[in-house]
Amino acid sequence: MKNSIDFSEFPQISDKAWKQQIQVDLKGGDYNQLLTWTSPEGIVVKPFYSAEDLPVSDNKSTDSPQREWRIGYALDARSTKSVSLLENHLENGVEALWVQVYGENLENLPRLTALDAPQYWDTFALDQKLAEVFKNTATSTTRILADPIHTLAASGNWAADEKTDYEIIAGLAQQEGLQASLAVHANLYQNAGANRIQELAYALAHACEYLEKAQQDNRLEPLLEEPVFLIATGCEYFFEIAKIRALRRLWELLAQAYGFSGRCKVIASPTLRNKTLYDYNTNMLRTTTESMAGILGGADLICNLPYDALYHHENDFAARIARNQLLMLKHESYFSSVRNPADGSYYIEALTDQLGQKALELFKTIEKGGGFLSQLRAHTIQKKIAESAEKEQKAFDKGDLVLVGTNKYSNTDDRMREVLEKDPFRAKRKVQTRIAPILAKRLSEAAEHKRLEDEQK
Repeated sequence: MKNSIDFSEFPQISDKAWKQQIQVDLKGGDYNQLLTWTSPEGIVVKPFYSAEDLPVSDNKSTDSPQREWRIGYALDARSTKSVSLLENHLENGVEALWVQVYGENLENLPRLTALDAPQYWDTFALDQKLAEVFKNTATSTTRILADPIHTLAASGNWAADEKTDYEIIAGLAQQEGLQASLAVHANLYQNAGANRIQELAYALAHACEYLEKAQQDNRLEPLLEEPVFLIATGCEYFFEIAKIRALRRLWELLAQAYGFSGRCKVIASPTLRNKTLYDYNTNMLRTTTESMAGILGGADLICNLPYDALYHHENDFAARIARNQLLMLKHESYFSSVRNPADGSYYIEALTDQLGQKALELFKTIEKGGGFLSQLRAHTIQKKIAESAEKEQKAFDKGDLVLVGTNKYSNTDDRMREVLEKDPFRAKRKVQTRIAPILAKRLSEAAEHKRLEDEQK
């Protein structure tokens, strides 16, 4: 039956008219106090959005390129157990691998190449020995990810020194038959407590260092045709969708200014910042919405986090649950069947634009201040992230930022000390560093320390 409704018969209602009607319905209540809230980034969220909230530049919804997201599986290549489980994962729905490669147990890498799946080999502290292994091992389905600035930011030191690190990477770029890309680990900033504006601006400034380096050394140019951004998705659902969309637009804007295509890949995984040791099953709820945000935001690869990752070594049951969460989203919830579902949402479009504009302003400030590396060496970046993290920590400690089962509705009968297989807290490091490293920290760590101590009493 043909739809005969003529929507042109309905009058256009302006934002002003909607707001006036809402104020009437509030019967004297304060509109801003009751119905708006302000995000940590200073973005005021309204109770309704319309076409008037779309960016002034085009005042219409964007039409993002359609992307097919893949179910990913993250593994540490040093773990022989992880490698032995992969065939089962691939047979049961995993479509691509995010392999975290260090300088140990490199004998596992040849075993990975026998698996029929796209693989991202994410290198931490790339050195000449590791580069030689890649040249002799990687196949056409393998993409090597190199991010020397992440090594510096996360550890406080270059892998060797700045010049040597880039020489090794340039060598990978020239290796025939080897796929390699520069990467930007924006997840480091989020997991350390940066807000979304900082995360976007720092990721962009981080990437800009590589663009500047490529102008001095054209051997790096192929690595920037399609770089890979690694993103941690947090719990603020719509903001996280908008964050990934804003990142793509910002990178395209910056890359094209340097003569690159502006294409990129995005690997998204749930943040560690809000994960808890006690009442750990709630982590499944958190990772589900965080994975959904990555999907709807347009990430290319979604790698879920097992609910017990904080305290258990990798195990079949938790890995299966994490995989099945993504399988249900893709095949039962039909998240693979909708073309760019966030396009045209007035709220998400408005958030995307505001996050992008604010991040661009901060990025320009960083560049005027000498660039990302300069401010990292001056500890300006570390200081700003620490300030943001402290603000969030105070909100958690006061109960304004709620983690169910930890600082609200906690089960005092929970006991975790006897089931810990690994240390859930950040290990203390006694290493001399060039700069102060940026360290990830979970919100609930201090509270969990106290509860574990109380279990002994």
